[in-house]
Amino acid sequence: MSYRLNFSPYFSKNPQSDVTELYQATGIGNFAMAIVALFEPIFLYTVLGFTVAHILMFMSVVYAVYILVIPFGGKFASLYGYRHSIALSVPFQVFYWGVLLASISHPQLAFLAAVIWGLQKSFYWPGFHSVIARYAQSGQVGREFGAAYAITNLSQIGGPLLGGIIAQYLGLPVAFLVASVIYCFSIIPLLTAKEVFTPKVYFFKYTLDFYKKFPKKFLAYLGFGEELLVLTIWPIYIYIVVKDYKDTGLLAATASLFAALCALFLGRLSDRHTKHLLVKVGSLFNSLFWLLRFAANNFLTTFALDTAGKTAKETLFVPLSTLVYLNAETTHVIPYAVFFEQSLAIGKLAAALLGALLFSLTGSFVVLFIVAALFSLLYIYI
Repeated sequence: MSYRLNFSPYFSKNPQSDVTELYQATGIGNFAMAIVALFEPIFLYTVLGFTVAHILMFMSVVYAVYILVIPFGGKFASLYGYRHSIALSVPFQVFYWGVLLASISHPQLAFLAAVIWGLQKSFYWPGFHSVIARYAQSGQVGREFGAAYAITNLSQIGGPLLGGIIAQYLGLPVAFLVASVIYCFSIIPLLTAKEVFTPKVYFFKYTLDFYKKFPKKFLAYLGFGEELLVLTIWPIYIYIVVKDYKDTGLLAATASLFAALCALFLGRLSDRHTKHLLVKVGSLFNSLFWLLRFAANNFLTTFALDTAGKTAKETLFVPLSTLVYLNAETTHVIPYAVFFEQSLAIGKLAAALLGALLFSLTGSFVVLFIVAALFSLLYIYI
């Protein structure tokens, strides 16, 4: 008797062209972003000399702008098309990196870069979520998002490793320039085919209705405050522990390999099992691993906790996102996408401000890990 592994159930079957093109753009764009995403907070910390509190204030500017501007991004996407909205975000991303590099000579420009990054998010995310919610095929929404998210995680294997090598031998500015060039190519899959799209009128009051209708979901989405800390504070902590760009990239890349495989598996589970239960279990484990991160004091322990944390996050993130897309599809795609992103941005803004205050008072990373653990528990309200 012969045995063979069958991975086909974990991939979406015959996705529509809009989703396929999103996969392509996501693969290119996220690989470019992965080259420097891990190193952006490290750049602020080592090159610009920002303190941890200053970095969190930088992020608070990003998300304050995002909260205010995303309704306009939603309106653009609803009138001109989801893929066009994603495409418009590309020059903002490249401009953001350019201004960030210019801040080496003029540090005050760093906060202008934060504003530009908030604008980029306002056009990218409403379009991204709407493509999945609108065009994912019935019965495999989880797999289609899981596949898109696995592409993101796969890009975070090669990206940080390449970024770490470039940063180690050529410097962080060169890594930003390489990422900018590659990122420009992500616009090609979005514009090579005409988008079949019916413009719709969007008013922010449609989104406000969701705040009234789904207060518990709003609380759950605030849990993404922990994501802000994992994307800004955790990379700095890793760098302090391993003291090397190349090793920092290697650690993050290897952990992301496990996360990529986990995303495919969880996408399948999200289509077949209770999504709310997966979110709750993932929330509890994610919170637990945040509390354990204080034990990360060398390469191996940091790697183990980073892998465990990413795996726990996958357990809740894929089914949670699947629920978001199912809700958006059955209501009104753009208003719900804005509701989701604006809610999580409020959570990230709160985490940034609270983290900046507490770190200023204590100077302790452990305190920030506790804050992240508490925010993670909010996912339970999904």
